[in-house]
Amino acid sequence: MQEEKHDFAFNSSSNDTSKTNSPKKVKKKTLIETMREIDEQDAKKEEKAEEERRAIIEKKEKKEKEEYAKRIQQERIELMRLKQGLISKSEMIYEVKEEKIKLSLWEKIRNFFYHSKWWLLITVFIIGVFVFLIVDYVTQVRPDLIVMVLTDDSDIQNRTQQLEKYFEQFTDDENGDGKIQVDIYPIPIDDNFENSDFYTGNVTKLSTQFQLSDAIIVLTDSKANQYIAPDETLVDLESLYPGHENIRGRGYYLRQTDFATKIGYPGSVDRDLSIGLRAPVETYDSLEEMEETYAIAEKVFIRIMEDLDDTIEPEDVIDTQPAESTSKEETT
Repeated sequence: MQEEKHDFAFNSSSNDTSKTNSPKKVKKKTLIETMREIDEQDAKKEEKAEEERRAIIEKKEKKEKEEYAKRIQQERIELMRLKQGLISKSEMIYEVKEEKIKLSLWEKIRNFFYHSKWWLLITVFIIGVFVFLIVDYVTQVRPDLIVMVLTDDSDIQNRTQQLEKYFEQFTDDENGDGKIQVDIYPIPIDDNFENSDFYTGNVTKLSTQFQLSDAIIVLTDSKANQYIAPDETLVDLESLYPGHENIRGRGYYLRQTDFATKIGYPGSVDRDLSIGLRAPVETYDSLEEMEETYAIAEKVFIRIMEDLDDTIEPEDVIDTQPAESTSKEETT
């Protein structure tokens, strides 16, 4: 059996690099660091926009005050001239008595709709949108469990249905709709992942999910761990289940189990593929909501460990894995 690879974070060999005079590798930013930078940029943009709005308002108010003061001063001058008899009437100071027009009830209603028709249409549209969103939220059937698949292995990413069926075996009807539903969120993570625009594509999916409490179970590998900062985001399983042969640090490693066979994966899975649990923290959802979701996910995780413990991939599959990997690289 080959030695298990345990790679959760950046394991750069800075000493060897300096000796060979090769260019230094830039340390990849974690998801937490990237999110903090984006939050700081958004805060600066909002602060700048707020300052511009205040400047415009202050300028407008200053102009109105100056015009008002100027008008008051002119009216005072006109009033003094009237009192002194220098002028008999003033175009600035006069009293207009408006004659009130009496309207019938029907005329009042028609007048109201005539002058307010656009505001009424906008109000009706906004109310309609809110009603639709509320009805959609209330009637939407949520899955009993959500699992994030964070890996650069396309074979794992393409087995969404097989993964759903496997996880559904160990999931209860948590939403009470009479059926078991598990959703798999595959988010490919490769070497070009960090070069993507933060607000588009897979980076957005990953950052969004880590700001919600829906997906607790994560299927990761060493590549994904470089971006999700497992020491900060995942539970230390080794402290919860000490002495477990398949658990190291924050992952339950699948290489020495028959997980690949059960999901129809060709050959054996990568030695660094593992299952982890996100640590309950307060995100966009409350801490209480995430703790409830965590309890459901942990129950499923324990059942999966019981199913996979004391199992192992067939020897012939493991022995042929290097040859299969070589053929894949040649094809690529």
